[in-house]
Amino acid sequence: MQSTRLEQTEKLTAPDRVVGVRRGAALIACALTFGLVQLDATIVQVSLDSLRTDLGGGIGAAQWVIDGYAVPFAACMLAAGALGDRFGHRRGCLVGFVIFGLASILAAVSGSWALLITARALQGVGAAVMLPASLAIISRLYSEPRSRSRALGVWGGVATTGFAAGPALGGLLITHFGWPSIFWINVPAAAVIATTIGILAPTDVTGLHRIHALSTVLGMIGLAGLTGTVIEAGQGELIMAAGLSAITVIAGCAFVRTERRTARGHRRSRPPEPLIPPGLLRPPAFRWALLTGLCFNLAMYGALLCVSLTLQSSYDFSVLQGGLAVLPMALVVSIGATGSGYLAARVGPRPPMIAGFTSAAIGSAVIAVGGWAASPTMIIAGLTVVGLCSLAMPAMTSVALNSAPIEHAGLAGGALNTTRQLGGAIGVALLGAILNVGGARFGFVEALLLAAIVCAVALLSTVRATTSTGAGHDR
Repeated sequence: MQSTRLEQTEKLTAPDRVVGVRRGAALIACALTFGLVQLDATIVQVSLDSLRTDLGGGIGAAQWVIDGYAVPFAACMLAAGALGDRFGHRRGCLVGFVIFGLASILAAVSGSWALLITARALQGVGAAVMLPASLAIISRLYSEPRSRSRALGVWGGVATTGFAAGPALGGLLITHFGWPSIFWINVPAAAVIATTIGILAPTDVTGLHRIHALSTVLGMIGLAGLTGTVIEAGQGELIMAAGLSAITVIAGCAFVRTERRTARGHRRSRPPEPLIPPGLLRPPAFRWALLTGLCFNLAMYGALLCVSLTLQSSYDFSVLQGGLAVLPMALVVSIGATGSGYLAARVGPRPPMIAGFTSAAIGSAVIAVGGWAASPTMIIAGLTVVGLCSLAMPAMTSVALNSAPIEHAGLAGGALNTTRQLGGAIGVALLGAILNVGGARFGFVEALLLAAIVCAVALLSTVRATTSTGAGHDR
């Protein structure tokens, strides 16, 4: 078994077999995978009023169109990353696209909240399977740390553009074609991207790990409960939040016990392995990168939500105008994330991460001042500066991937993006709750100042993560 493990690891670390234009096209396809996932997370934010008009119901049902995607997305990503390491990342990515595409069709033809929320949950599952697999494919395509940093810059530029462009594209589509169009657009996009990955991605290396089924299920239940707790608490549903938190604690304790028992059995050469191998969390750089990712999404998602809601509710921006107000941020995000990879390859990940979070803290403060002064121009300008937070994303991803064993690339990507998704859920729930309680002036200012504080925490975790990688340079 040890010789088989060594042979499979050597295949993962062998020189790249996909090179030149083919490798570049595969990279773009992997980046578009994340871009599509990000786009689908934010494009629905501008559709809630249209959905309520057509389907009826209150804000609670409409909110679950967003949350129904977020909960399975966060819950399944860690398990999906581990299963990709086991059964192959190209195969996993294609399975994810099939689920995502079929779920998008179901969402587009939905005539009720129940069917639409079910479709959104299936989209979240598909996205959770696609994302860590596509990131692991990039690790295979670009095995040398500096070339990987540059590749992650391209990946981050495309992906974060999808996140920031979602409200603008959603506003355009809904205005001219109605809300089903924001789901129909996924179908041809998924088909083209999946076909490209199927043709160009490296051959799968399978059978490297055998994951304990009970650990996998308990981990998914615990993460789903944690995400649901954050969401329900943010909406003021305290009884539901308490019930979900109890489920989280029970599943979490059972998960830890199962993982410890499985680890002891595996050390005695009795597979399967624990879902989270002890060695994965051992490097300090990886642990600090997880915290940095959580802070990144908390600040970005929370700030974008507060700005989008306030522009439409307090300054009479239409759906289309609210979406277009985000376009300057989308442009800055694309440039910043792409440049981050090249900068990280030249000077290490620390400078772009520090620059990104410093800019985000300053931008959040500018937005807060704009809210106090009732100036939508200043709010939009501050949001554009927040977009420079994109400088941090590819660099922090490279820190996480470079500090994890190559045979656990899928699991490492799943862990990073799980914490990021949890951060986004916390940001939406916490900053959204502050906005609702305090109103469009006081609450808005308090929410954005909290976003600035979170960025300051991210600066501290950045220093710790990059110190652990050797004076801030990729190893």
